[in-house]
Amino acid sequence: MDNEKIRYLRPKEIEGLEIQEVINSNHSFPNHTHGVHSIGLMEAGGCYCRKPGSGSSFVRGGELALFNPGLVHSGVIKDSGTRISYRVFSFDNLLLGKALRDLAEKDGLPEFRSVVIRDTMVTASLTRLSLAAAGGNGRLALDTALARAAAVLLTRQCETTSRVPGTKEPVAVKRARDYLHENLSEKVSLEELSKVAGLSRYHLLRVFRETTGLPPHNYHLQVRIENAKRLLRHGTAFADTALLCGFSDQSHFGNTFRKYTGATPSQYTKI
Repeated sequence: MDNEKIRYLRPKEIEGLEIQEVINSNHSFPNHTHGVHSIGLMEAGGCYCRKPGSGSSFVRGGELALFNPGLVHSGVIKDSGTRISYRVFSFDNLLLGKALRDLAEKDGLPEFRSVVIRDTMVTASLTRLSLAAAGGNGRLALDTALARAAAVLLTRQCETTSRVPGTKEPVAVKRARDYLHENLSEKVSLEELSKVAGLSRYHLLRVFRETTGLPPHNYHLQVRIENAKRLLRHGTAFADTALLCGFSDQSHFGNTFRKYTGATPSQYTKI
């Protein structure tokens, strides 16, 4: 983490907006997903954004990576000597859903059409949003920057015909996912999960990965990390968060948290 700088912006005026600013990092991310719409703006350097079934996509300086909720991807740097700088904008689904209703008078959630793009108008609008979130210029300036960024995103890079999303998720997978969400602090076995789902272990592994893009243990770990982020944002102590999310100790929690977020718990909570 030498010379690496990380900052989070979470303006209290706008619930559901988080901006991560990273300078001079050599951290690589494993396969993971986001539960919300996320946009990575690469400012210097570049990394691979690998997506199952579509090979590897390289994100260069000045380019954007657009992630719909649930899209499996990673962020792999070419070699340990490479350093990158980027910002990640995370928009809560309710936030973009409201923007879609305001702009297009449609219910549901928008969907990004592409993953890696170069769009100077989107980049400029996101940069202005980041500056407004950091500048403390007042609610009106921040609301205006958010509205403009959402409008540019929706009109230029999204399908805005989305209705309230349905699902083709198998019932067995839903049972397994619900069980994992309900047992975040527990060490769930595959045998236990297969009984809940009503499938053999091998059948469950196949359909779970086909549906979610991740094997059950990776999915469970990621959900635990997302819960940890929520607890940390609400001021829960590091040691208590580690315990509540099923980590063996604070060190294990800290290492895993950084692996999936690129930040330590202390960096994540520092405003």
